[in-house]
Amino acid sequence: MSENTRASLVKKKMGFNQMRNTIYWLQRVMKQYDLPESQIEKRLLSMGRNIGASFSKEYIPNSKDPSDLIKELYKITLRSKVKTEQDFDFLTVTDNNSALCKYQYKDIQTPGCNVVIGMISEILERNGIKVKEMEINACKSHGDPYCKHSYKVVRSE
Repeated sequence: MSENTRASLVKKKMGFNQMRNTIYWLQRVMKQYDLPESQIEKRLLSMGRNIGASFSKEYIPNSKDPSDLIKELYKITLRSKVKTEQDFDFLTVTDNNSALCKYQYKDIQTPGCNVVIGMISEILERNGIKVKEMEINACKSHGDPYCKHSYKVVRSE
């Protein structure tokens, strides 16, 4: 039996080099099958949501406030210390050291951040915070100095 259960993986540092490389190689394979960028983006978001759903089964967050919860989630899932800004229902996250967007690849148009926003939005929703919209505003893999994500959220009562 494997020692890597969901519960044990939540507590371990993930191999982000392997995950980042896998995401970009997966995109290259999808391109070989002539998938358009819109489908690649949709599949990466879905992959992130699936990761978030699995993660939520084993992790109980400490924060209930949306801004604090997002900081906690980025720290525990991506090992990133992020800055958040809130403007009404919009939460904007700035990540200067995104593990999934460390490099630029000339043949990749869809950023790995799609996995991140899919995962974070799924975990938020499973913790009572409805995500109406999510967007990548900047990405290191596109040459920006940081990754910036925005989430339009509604607190469930």
